[in-house]
Order: sequence, then C-alpha cells, then structure tokens
Amino acid sequence: MNLPDRVVLVDKPQGVTSFDMVRRLRQGTRGRVGHAGTLDPFASGLLLLMTGKATRLSSLLMSLPKEYEMVVQFGAESTTGDPTGQIRPGGRPVAGAEVVRALDGFRGRLRQRVPLTSAVKIDGEPLYKRAHRGEDVETPEREVTVYDAVLTDFDVEGQRASVLALVGKGTYMRVLAADLGKALGSQAYAASLRRTRIGPFQVSRALGAQELHREALVRGGPGVMSPEEALSFLPRLDVDDRLAQRVTNGNELRPFPEGRFRVHGPGGLLALYEGRAGTGRPLVVFSPQPS
Repeated sequence: MNLPDRVVLVDKPQGVTSFDMVRRLRQGTRGRVGHAGTLDPFASGLLLLMTGKATRLSSLLMSLPKEYEMVVQFGAESTTGDPTGQIRPGGRPVAGAEVVRALDGFRGRLRQRVPLTSAVKIDGEPLYKRAHRGEDVETPEREVTVYDAVLTDFDVEGQRASVLALVGKGTYMRVLAADLGKALGSQAYAASLRRTRIGPFQVSRALGAQELHREALVRGGPGVMSPEEALSFLPRLDVDDRLAQRVTNGNELRPFPEGRFRVHGPGGLLALYEGRAGTGRPLVVFSPQPS
C-alpha cells in the first residue's frame, strides 16, 4: 500500500531515534519516507517526515531555521555533550548575568568543531564508529549560524540555564552548550533539548508518536500537509498552460523574479523554483502533478 504525498509534523519523544519514527510510518507500506533533519535520541520535539513525492522537499525543509529549548548544566562535562555520556564534575559556578553576557557572543556566524559522536564521515567512516573504538580523532570545524540565543531561566543552586535558541542548518546544540561553558571558564553540557519549531512549522501542531500511521496521513488534519500546504509560506507564482508545460519539463524560465517561489499551473502545484539574476531554475518538479 502506497503512502500519499505528505509532509508530517511529529513530536518525537525522548529515548527513540528519528529513524524509529521513519520506520513506524513506513511499516506495512510501500513508497518513500524521508526526514528533514534528525534529532538525537536524548532530545524531543519537532521532526518533519515526508512521504512519496514530498520527499523531494527534503533539502528545502532542512535549510530552514530551527528553534530549540535547551537546558545547560554547568559545573560538569559529558563525553557525548549530553546526559547519555560519562558525566565528570568540574568547572567553577557561574552567575545568570554572566550567562546573559556570554550568550551575546554566540550570535551570528560561529565556528563549531564537529563532535566525535557525529555521523559525519572522515575517510568514508562515521566519526561515532571511531569514537566507539577509542580513537583520538581531530574532528573538522564547520561554520554555523546562531540567529538568536537568550536566557529564559537560571537556577543558581542547580547551576542550570534554560536557553531559547534559533539556529541555522547544521548547528550542534550539544557543542553550543559545551562552548558556552568554556566561554565562562567552566564546563557544561546539554542536560535536555527540545526542538519547538522548524521554519514556520510549530511542534504544537505535531502528531504524537502514537498517532503516526498511514490512516492519519489519509485522514489529514493538523500536522499532516500536502506539498502545496507545506510550501504555503513561500510566495506563489501562477503560469498559463504554455509555461506550465515548460515547468513540468524542468526548463528554465526567463524573466523570473528573485527568490524562491511555488509555481502553480491551471491544475495546481507544479514545482518549486528559485530565481537569480532574472532566471528561474527548478529546485523541485512535481511531475505528474501531486494529488
């Protein structure tokens, strides 16, 4: 049984992997199921799953900013940067005002060192496999973007800071927590992490893990969207029958406005295009048109 073309918002619970959610949705069906960015098992919150032709939107959805609620534990470090690792006490106590000032330095473009527990490959092998063997590996650095990071609560006695952060693609929140500790001359790790938003998509509209099955996709409702609904945050460009044929063939369009547009023909959504220097190029073509 094939799955319909859908973008599905799921509230992933702690203790399960993102691929557990993919497998649950795929169970007993045929067709493609993908995701727009994983969540670590210790983390909870919004996960975007895509089925059928909607999997073609993966790159676009992965590029959207992500919002997290993170609790940073000061006065200790973790071998994994989260509660699943070996916890070693260390580092001086910090004050809430210090955390506020330090967070000012964590906005904008930053350099992050990829953690050893990452699935990033070095010489064709994921880093986490080398970490499991106890190898000492120099991990690469990457540039990431932190749009905002604010302190929402601070427990002086427990040395725990609640941080709300809006970050770009590829940002490691565990690394952000550890780096915050270092910036304050202490140690820290991410004690808890919850993703609350991806672009315009809110976890408050997501399905619970127990609701994740084919019938929910067919039935629709909050948390289940067609590709057209999922792309509604982008401006719309309508074309006639002649241009619609060019769009479904994946041809460039000239002239074309700057930016990304969902392109509609007489029958509905045709494609996602991006315009640069007057030329529109297809990012995703839905051909034949999705149902």
